[in-house]
Amino acid sequence: MKQPERQSTRVEQYLQMLQLGNELGLRYFMREFAEQLVFFACGITKNKEVAEEIVSESFCKLWLGRTKAVSVQAVKSYLYLVTRNACLDYVDSAYHKSVDLGEDQLWDKIESRSDILTQMIYTELIEQIMAELDRLPAYQAKVFRMAYLEGMDTQEICTVLGTTANNIYFARSKALSALKLVFKKKDISLYGALLMLSTVFS
Repeated sequence: MKQPERQSTRVEQYLQMLQLGNELGLRYFMREFAEQLVFFACGITKNKEVAEEIVSESFCKLWLGRTKAVSVQAVKSYLYLVTRNACLDYVDSAYHKSVDLGEDQLWDKIESRSDILTQMIYTELIEQIMAELDRLPAYQAKVFRMAYLEGMDTQEICTVLGTTANNIYFARSKALSALKLVFKKKDISLYGALLMLSTVFS
C-alpha cells in the first residue's frame, strides 16, 4: 500500500536534485520523458534525427531554467511545450505558430495554457502505449510504432519492412484493436485520446 508513496517521494527527490543543479535530476527526467518526446516530435517534423536534436535542446532549456521547475507536472508540461514550439518552427507551418515567449515566460504560462491538459493526456497515452506494445506480437508492435508514433505512411512502412500494404493494414488493425481493448478498461480519457490518434493517422 505504501509503494506509490515511496515512488512519489523518490520522484520529488529527483525534482529537488534538478532544482539544485545536480545532473542526476536531469538524467532522471531524460530517462522518463526523452523517448516519448522524440515520438511526439517525430509526429510533427516527420524527421527522427531532427526530432532527437529538438528534444536534446529541450532538455538543455530545462536545465537552464531548472530553478523554475516547481513540480513534476510543470517539468512535463514545459518539455512538451518547448518541444512543440521548436517542431513548429522547424516545419514553418502556415497553420500553426509557436508561442512567441522567452523561456522564462514559458514557465510562467504553463499553468494557464488551455492546451496543456491535452498535451498531458497525450504524454500519458504515449507512456502507456509504449508499455503495452511490449505485450503485442513483435511485428504488430513494430508496424504500430512506425505508423502512429513515427508518422510513417503505409508505402514507407512497406519499403522498410519489404512487405505489402495489405500486411501493413492487417498488422496495424490488429495492434490498434488490442490497444483499444486495453485502454477502454483502463482510462476513458486515454481511450478517447487513442481513438483520436487512430482517426488522425487512419
